Amino acid sequence: MKNKAVRISDLSFSYPDHPMVLKNINFSLEQGESLGIIGPNGAGKSTLLLHLNGVLKQNGAVQIFGEPIQKQNIKAIRRKVGIVFQDPNDQLFMPTVFDDVAFGPLNLGMDRNQIEEKVYKTLQQLGLMEYEEKNPSHLSLGERKKVSLATILVLEPQILVLDEPTANLDPGSKKSFICILQNIHKTKIIASHDMDSIYELCDNVMLMNKGKIKAHGKAGHILRNQELLEANNLELPSQLRN
Repeated sequence: MKNKAVRISDLSFSYPDHPMVLKNINFSLEQGESLGIIGPNGAGKSTLLLHLNGVLKQNGAVQIFGEPIQKQNIKAIRRKVGIVFQDPNDQLFMPTVFDDVAFGPLNLGMDRNQIEEKVYKTLQQLGLMEYEEKNPSHLSLGERKKVSLATILVLEPQILVLDEPTANLDPGSKKSFICILQNIHKTKIIASHDMDSIYELCDNVMLMNKGKIKAHGKAGHILRNQELLEANNLELPSQLRN
């Protein structure tokens, strides 16, 4: 039987001195599926994402391609699951775009020629070839988000995880970023308040609130359920409003 790309079983989690952030989370994800995770602030979305490559620890509740995340396999898991954080400043720290994108492959011990080939291929894929020598801190937010994505794509993960990828982007930058993500044919998990981007990018949707899964199903079904969305402080995607 083919292993699921992601399987989470009975996952609960709390930070020290805080109430439970995740409560008995159960779901699985097929390889090639795009899953949108939606919910209000404090729903537990970002905390859930951080369990997918072992940033937050759990007791075997998360499996990646049938393999439980454990201390001894964490490096292999992180090559399979790449997380792009909401704030590019959490990922970009080198003096040039090229250096930032090359940092991961360099850390993995790839040879210089292979690194250069992978970096240029990734920059070209994201329309960033003319940015290679630029300082990321001098770029716009949309450009920095693309560079952050490049730092993960260059490692060729099997699963791409994105936390609020379109947050704070102007309409043009948002449209451009959505188009890029539509053309990345990988298993994707996208957590967002932006119902428009979820509608454009995801096959299935999981709605969370107060650490629990409230609904999970086809994107077209959940994103059309105005009563469900409004009960969880969300709204219909603009494409579905009268």
